Amino acid sequence: RVALGRYAGIPGLSAYVSAWLVQGRGPSGHDVQSLSGLAYEEAPGGARLGDAYLSWKAAHDAVHVKLGKFGIDENFDQNPAAAALVNSNFTYRNIMADNLPGGGPAFSYEGPGAMVAVQATRALRLRVGLFAGDPLGQPLEGPAPPARDAGGLGFPLNAGALVIGEADVRYRLPGLGRGMALVGGLYDTLSRPDLLYSVTGQSLALAAVGIDPGPARQDRGDDVIYAGDTQTLWHGARGRRLRGFARVAAAPPDRNLISLDAQAGLVLDGTFRGRPHDAAAVAVSWDRISPRAATLVRAENRLGGARAPVPGAETDLELDYTAQVAPWLSVTPDVQYIVRPGGGIPDPLDGAKAEPDAVVGQVEVTVVF
Repeated sequence: RVALGRYAGIPGLSAYVSAWLVQGRGPSGHDVQSLSGLAYEEAPGGARLGDAYLSWKAAHDAVHVKLGKFGIDENFDQNPAAAALVNSNFTYRNIMADNLPGGGPAFSYEGPGAMVAVQATRALRLRVGLFAGDPLGQPLEGPAPPARDAGGLGFPLNAGALVIGEADVRYRLPGLGRGMALVGGLYDTLSRPDLLYSVTGQSLALAAVGIDPGPARQDRGDDVIYAGDTQTLWHGARGRRLRGFARVAAAPPDRNLISLDAQAGLVLDGTFRGRPHDAAAVAVSWDRISPRAATLVRAENRLGGARAPVPGAETDLELDYTAQVAPWLSVTPDVQYIVRPGGGIPDPLDGAKAEPDAVVGQVEVTVVF
């Protein structure tokens, strides 16, 4: 980050640039086939540009403007307790990551955009953003993300538009403590293929018996509405506190794989006396597969005589502990239990059965310098 105000004559102006270097592969897509990233850092391997934007703050930071390339995951729908969790769904919801074109502008494919945030009152903050509809700037039928913008150098301005806005309110409950509630929504102008019907109005399931129903109907636009609340439930000496959070989001079921998301969790900061910077967390998330996607599988089974599992929902349970070993080093042992990965996708070894539940253990090491 470079402060530019002194050189440009604009107080509060700065520039920020970051890059990602990802090595190896994560278990989510290769082994477990889960909807969630079992670690938020999971991404296609390689080096790419991350954020590259100008930032301007004014009126004692009551106004904040960003312009350039950045993500909605770090600016909107924030979960203050998510830093204690590893599963990506608690930071950037699956209902956005798995539904939006190109995964939406987020790690590790941020997109070109602009954001204005205003502290309207001491308690109320408003945000609005405009981004490229697809951060990779290619049609949905194009190559997989790593091939579409492997270096993250693209700034597509002709791939539709994504508009997002939200309001968050900070409050205090007597006997408990501080809390933050937010509500927001987004709209992407790009069309999405219908999950059940073709352009002729016929069911896509007809392909199971060799009848070509035509390409999927293109449903115009897409949207997500979301809400969340984080509340301090207990607070003790030296920063010790227990926080709880709950989040929910919904998307149209006719064009989205995930139509409903619900999450809840608890985070204990300062887990033990003498360990003020440690944290323990437990959380659960539930992502419902679109009923229209389930209807398609049922119809394919009925017409084609198959016995493919009908998708329902994926449930993720996470338990972890973050220990600060040194001011610059923290270690997080993490265990996750995934129920019906992918919402019940077929097992590659037996297509009549759903992918089995999975237990994943991992250790995350964070070094700050």
